[in-house]
Amino acid sequence: MVKKKNNIEGNCALCGELKKLSFEHVPPAAAFNNSPIFIQGHEHLTDESSYLFGKKMKSNKGFGGYTLCESCNNNTGDWYARDFVSFAHQGMEIINNSKGQYNIKGEYKIKPLNVIKQILTMFMSADKSGHLQSQKDLVEFLMNKDNVGMPEKYKIYLYSTLSSHKRMIGHSIVYDPKLGIQKWSEINFQPFGYLLSEDSVAAHEHMCDISTFGSVEYGKELLVELSTAYLNVETPLIGLYS
Repeated sequence: MVKKKNNIEGNCALCGELKKLSFEHVPPAAAFNNSPIFIQGHEHLTDESSYLFGKKMKSNKGFGGYTLCESCNNNTGDWYARDFVSFAHQGMEIINNSKGQYNIKGEYKIKPLNVIKQILTMFMSADKSGHLQSQKDLVEFLMNKDNVGMPEKYKIYLYSTLSSHKRMIGHSIVYDPKLGIQKWSEINFQPFGYLLSEDSVAAHEHMCDISTFGSVEYGKELLVELSTAYLNVETPLIGLYS
């Protein structure tokens, strides 16, 4: 990634083209992500030889990064973000009324395809490896708002959380003692956490599979009942909960 005259150029995490990049909030700013936040990356957490080890950096814009070109950022914002924001606000109201329950049940009035495409767009931004951008069927699913049917090898799982610790982890190959080798990505930011699996199972048995959201017509609004487990996030390690 190259900085030039206060611009940041790089390959867009969605279309893949080398362009000027804009800041993509993950999740959208209106979904409770409009305040400064401290972030720790790989070099802060694991590279003991780095002068950055143990430190953190401040993002005044909130959680996210310069990952999408202006065109992709504007298109996905117009097509998906507003409906995701509505979903997040409904989720916050439901979790706040749950009175500390582990199983949180609620009815959501949402546009399912729009919501899940915004979640997938967030995962594209979170993935620094370029693996997800190389998956052409996934890219085509997101870049044509009317495309229905998420690629079958992917599943998205949902859980509820109000944890102060956040995760934004791109495509990772993980060895779990019980599950074996798994391919996961994970984002959590209150009121929800999201796990993207690729030819893998959920990281926790009580996660809610919302992959069928991808089979609903674009813009179609439905009443959806969801039961989500409350999972607490205390570490930066993917798939671990207390």
